[in-house]
Amino acid sequence: MDPQQRLLLELTWEAFENGGIPPSSVKGSNCGVYVGISSADYAYRFADDLGAIDSTVATGNTTSIAANRISYVFDLHGPSMAIDTACSSSMVAFHQACQAIRNGECGVALAGGVSLHLHPYGFIAFSKASMLSRQGQCRAFDASGDGYVRSEGGGIFVLKDYERALSDGNRILALVVATGINSDGRKSGLTVPSSAAQAALLQDVYARAGIEPTEIDYIEAHGTGTAVGDPIETHALGEAIGKRRPPDRPLPIGSVKSNMGHLEAASGVAGLVKAVHCLQQRALPATIHFRTPNPNIPFDQWNLQPVAMPVALRK
Repeated sequence: MDPQQRLLLELTWEAFENGGIPPSSVKGSNCGVYVGISSADYAYRFADDLGAIDSTVATGNTTSIAANRISYVFDLHGPSMAIDTACSSSMVAFHQACQAIRNGECGVALAGGVSLHLHPYGFIAFSKASMLSRQGQCRAFDASGDGYVRSEGGGIFVLKDYERALSDGNRILALVVATGINSDGRKSGLTVPSSAAQAALLQDVYARAGIEPTEIDYIEAHGTGTAVGDPIETHALGEAIGKRRPPDRPLPIGSVKSNMGHLEAASGVAGLVKAVHCLQQRALPATIHFRTPNPNIPFDQWNLQPVAMPVALRK
């Protein structure tokens, strides 16, 4: 079995435990499972030794089973799906889980993602594409940013309707006001992001949430530290939020990738965990390695401010 499936089972148990939810209490319920997963590294290893393949390899290494095995082990009868949208996989899974709860498809949902690197294939492919940092550091928003560092991990969140979570006496970490997804469509390159599409999505989600740009205290950005991605993402943040704030209140932005690298399909989980801790601790940790602002990002013009030192949030 792919270790990613084993890790997801462990994370699911810990998520229930952390929320004060006995797994037996959701047995047979319409609890949904939404997992972001992309890597098939473990399956690649069998290509080197076809004689090692047995009857369990197919289910042990199919990404759809990564979600379905959780439903099977915990006897959950709601929607169960694995989602692969590359680096946004876990956040798209999170969005789909939120939508399912809002639409009444399930009363409880598990959402998250996982990414483990178990074969050289990914490292070689991304190196050939010049995506990885030669310095071995994700230097988000910095002039020296030359790519990202691959890292591993995963996470699972338990989602419920707010009123139901209150009545059930669950431990509530944060409130999801609105979510959204879109696609870039045709652009300058298949792997190149679109700042216009990102800005449009941000504006749409905040409008539906009823949140004004001046009310936002912090944005946890994707922030990979790549020469192409960082300027495009910050441009979107500037157009959608930064330039709509007073000049003396630039938008604080940061990236957990500077601390722990890029979890790829599970990267959204890491960013969301950081954002939740920011709420709990009422503080923004520093985005390390930010020393010299990227000259291709006009921070003042876009009214953005990378968090280079710890900052206290308003109470």
